[in-house]
Amino acid sequence: MDSRLIAVSNQILRGTVDNRLRASWRIVIAVGLTLAGALGGALLVQQVAIPDLFVPLVAHLGAVLAVLATAGLLARYIDHRRFSAYGFSLSLSWGIEAVVGATIGIGLVGLAFGLAHQRGTVTTVGTFSTGTADTLLTGLGVVLIGWIFVGLWEETLFRGLFLKNAAEGLAVRELSPTTAAFGAWLSSSLVYGFLHGPLGSNPEGTSLLYALVMTSVMGGLFGLAYLLSNELALPIGMHVGINFGEQNLFFGPPEGVAPAIVRTEHAVSGARLEFQSLDPLVIVPVLICGYLLVAAWAYLRDGRLSIIRDTVVNESYLGK
Repeated sequence: MDSRLIAVSNQILRGTVDNRLRASWRIVIAVGLTLAGALGGALLVQQVAIPDLFVPLVAHLGAVLAVLATAGLLARYIDHRRFSAYGFSLSLSWGIEAVVGATIGIGLVGLAFGLAHQRGTVTTVGTFSTGTADTLLTGLGVVLIGWIFVGLWEETLFRGLFLKNAAEGLAVRELSPTTAAFGAWLSSSLVYGFLHGPLGSNPEGTSLLYALVMTSVMGGLFGLAYLLSNELALPIGMHVGINFGEQNLFFGPPEGVAPAIVRTEHAVSGARLEFQSLDPLVIVPVLICGYLLVAAWAYLRDGRLSIIRDTVVNESYLGK
């Protein structure tokens, strides 16, 4: 009986090809531990007197520490791969690609701002607002660090840990590398969209379904950047650029503690605006442009355009 239970438990927990913990369990561990760290950071800022401007930075620091510790734990004891294989092959070119990603992200938000103004759906209610910061530059520096923390932990989790392990899990089910990579990309994008859409904060009048779809499409953009490079530099940079461009450059909320170059509101309802919840005639072409820009950068960088399927699925698994 004991041997039968052991056999059943092994079938549930262990993979049939490499004897590692199944990919689904590896993903659950990664998500659970990282979100626990994020919750811990949120609870910390509620217990400690911190200036309002620094609250997001401190809260997301908990998630950063949690996801890096989780990645280290998985790499050493569960995934059996090099830590760098998640997308941290740090180098000068890695840093340059992160800057390129941030430039693309800010550019996309700027394009959305221009299109929204052209359509008359956005009203500017303030410019060069310092919020609660002493100076505009100081405030922008603080929030930029906070957005770097957000991009770092979310992309490490949803792309580096989730997408890579999902691709490996699908690959062992006798799916082609292309199908496995696509399935992993789709699943990570949907989970990202769900956690940021229905479970996130949405502007007044935005349907949960629309928030889910648009945020998932944006997550797919980050996932494509990861698949085309097998590095986290480009998606982290884009994530930071979009968040910073939205909240602090072009679509700052009408009132807020964080600084903003431009504060806006919806021209009709007066509600705050968010990048992924803009009018579909604005956000859809902007996101399409984002996909094309990522593909164009990958082509310019590599001289060809191909998803690094085998690398995403197999690289640095030490037991292969």
